[in-house]
Amino acid sequence: MPSARVAILGAGGCVAQRMQQRLVNHPWFELVAVAGQDSGQVLSTIPWKLNQDRPEALESISEPILDVHSPDLHQSLKTLGVTIVFSALPSNPALTIEARLSTNGLAVFSNASAFRMHPEVPLVVADVNPEALQQWPGKLGLLACATNCTLIPVLHPLHVISDHHKVKHVKVRSEQALSGAGWKLLFDDEQRKNAVGKNIEGEAEKIIEEAERILQLNAEWDVACIRVDAEDGHIVNVELELEQEVNYDEIKELLQSQKNPHLKRLPSAPISPLIVLGESPTRAKHLWGSFQNLEHNPSHNLLAGMETSVHIESVEGKVIKFTALSHNTIRGAAGGVVLLAELALSERKIPSVDINPSKVSSDW
Repeated sequence: MPSARVAILGAGGCVAQRMQQRLVNHPWFELVAVAGQDSGQVLSTIPWKLNQDRPEALESISEPILDVHSPDLHQSLKTLGVTIVFSALPSNPALTIEARLSTNGLAVFSNASAFRMHPEVPLVVADVNPEALQQWPGKLGLLACATNCTLIPVLHPLHVISDHHKVKHVKVRSEQALSGAGWKLLFDDEQRKNAVGKNIEGEAEKIIEEAERILQLNAEWDVACIRVDAEDGHIVNVELELEQEVNYDEIKELLQSQKNPHLKRLPSAPISPLIVLGESPTRAKHLWGSFQNLEHNPSHNLLAGMETSVHIESVEGKVIKFTALSHNTIRGAAGGVVLLAELALSERKIPSVDINPSKVSSDW
């Protein structure tokens, strides 16, 4: 089966290396180029910082790192046959670079926040609002964004409940891992010490505006986001007030019944994005979801770390309390962006690429 030739914007960052890890053996994508600030170097010379070993297949990418700031980057990528670009850029450079690539005919799937609220750019979680791709492309071409990583464990249970009940009020208290800030808190003791236990500036606002854009709840929100001393995994404690009374069994059945037939054949899509637990999720036991005690190297297993684990703490009258956990650099970042690109290909939204995704076999 032919593969789409793809590139990554970012070489040494946390999300960029997660993207490399997920794309290097991907059945639909062939990673042929990386663009970054270390232009001219070979990718294999960039220090690898993830816990899993650098995938051997990355050694075969002999193309030197391209200059991500070059005004001719789009032409360099097209010369290599690239049709799809995955962005792990910081927000400020993303504003210029992503728009330049998409308006010059490349499909860009971004983890950056730069265009998430742009009215012409779809903000998509593949197993929540796939319909957002229906009006694609917009004036900026084939540019689509994934959400803030902290939103995923909130959004997965919330959208299921809100599909059946009017939500009046949402209270969120997040406990966010160090890797949510990239490498700096993982490898700098002083910065970590100054960040742990502190409020994360601007995070609450992102969660609220992105959730409302996707779900259109028109609810009241109360959100606070705190950094904790854990390497990976964002945990959220959520309290919902509904318009009508519900019971525990009803909510549990709703959360357990979620399936996504439109995602069935996508390589990164789990059978269900939600795992309903009988206990509160912990990073030690639930970070990798169904694959916690199995193979969970993302370069070989695209499903590992792609689920949200949720525990219903209580249901009393109109109030539901739940705790949820997802892997922030996988499901909340690199994995979510790759899944979004898979969705776009499966729905034939990228006219220059035809990999016949409907013929991909499934083990389900």
